[in-house]
Amino acid sequence: MLKFVSAVALGLALAAPVAHATTPADGVLGRFVGDWTVSGQTRGHATATEAEVRAQFGGAFVELHIQDPTRRSPYEARVWFGQDDAGKLVIHWLDATGGETSHTLGAGAVEGDGLVFAFPYPDGTFRDRLDYDRGHDQWRLRIETGDKAAPVVFSDWLFTRRTGR
Repeated sequence: MLKFVSAVALGLALAAPVAHATTPADGVLGRFVGDWTVSGQTRGHATATEAEVRAQFGGAFVELHIQDPTRRSPYEARVWFGQDDAGKLVIHWLDATGGETSHTLGAGAVEGDGLVFAFPYPDGTFRDRLDYDRGHDQWRLRIETGDKAAPVVFSDWLFTRRTGR
């Protein structure tokens, strides 16, 4: 009987909602939740795809899912934005390139209507900036690598909200 009571207590504890003082979805990232058309360039080549952004786990994470709806491009990514107790961003970027690049966590901070974060990969740091344009309800994600004084643009994407779907 004691094992049953313990199992029930554990189940109830696990099912209870976890209180977060603030979550990424409470701040500027809450404006990112929605469906997006993504255009721009990656490594100098035109990029056209779509993205969905959802609050997950009660807002503890905001998930960005990037995938070409036509499936012509094999690239797919799921990016998880979380926040630690000190308010620092923690970012997990998982994509079709495989597990090797997922060893590295991104870290950053909210700056006004945007986020700045970096992924310190062994062969060089990727510096990302995600900015919200309130006037146009659009987001821009710019990823740079190389020397900060002479950065190389890896990608520069504009997220335009899809309507009427």
